[in-house]
Amino acid sequence: MQGLNFNPALTAVRLLECWRNGELLTSLPPELKPGTLAQGYDAQDALFKAAGGRRNGWKLGVGSRAAMRAANLERPLVGQLETARCYPSGTTLLLPASTPVTVECEIAFVMGRDLPPFVGREVQPGDIEATCVTFEVVRSRFVDRKAVGWPSFVADNVGFEALIVGHVLCEGANSQALAELAESAVVLVNGEPMASGLKGEAATDPLASLTALYAHAAERGTFLRQGDIVSTGAMCAPFDLQGTGYHLSVEYAGKVLEFFI
Repeated sequence: MQGLNFNPALTAVRLLECWRNGELLTSLPPELKPGTLAQGYDAQDALFKAAGGRRNGWKLGVGSRAAMRAANLERPLVGQLETARCYPSGTTLLLPASTPVTVECEIAFVMGRDLPPFVGREVQPGDIEATCVTFEVVRSRFVDRKAVGWPSFVADNVGFEALIVGHVLCEGANSQALAELAESAVVLVNGEPMASGLKGEAATDPLASLTALYAHAAERGTFLRQGDIVSTGAMCAPFDLQGTGYHLSVEYAGKVLEFFI
């Protein structure tokens, strides 16, 4: 049976090697391929440890109702944010390799208190210190991250490359502000419109994503920490870029979030 003798540390070594040299895999070798999401998360933990980073929070992906239904997932996929790869607005992002990236404009929460793992936890007002806007840059170690299966993509830390963090939109989580933002947001690339807010079942519900993170943390026995950033999934339609020479921006509530590749 695939994954019966799975060693997450060996998978992590291979994925870290690819992250550093830019190699893209069509798939992991059978002996390194996780057979379940739980094994994928074991490898993700090993990858994060091998990379030597410090966790700054969490990212969620494949989180809209439509995306989860198409992917046959019960809840979004969860990845870990490395502090050294979280940047302020205005950053020029230097990628370690010239492989393609996917850009997603997202709503993020800053956690307002420590939360130990607890089954069935629901979001409470004091959980969220502030809401902000982010750009996530996804750079998978796979040629086709969907074709390799979700356990392998989870092992790849859900493709996390970088997070650009904008100024605070509001204190706590204001549902009206969230709705207005999703309705009005337009991502520009070199001054030209590239993506607008997703709607209906294609849109990510930020609070539902946070609840899903709580369930993941309970399952994995993981503490969520005050100050953690939780980037909840695509607010605007994701798009791909290749190469350099791009200025990306989004305006919201009189503020601008931007970065350069």
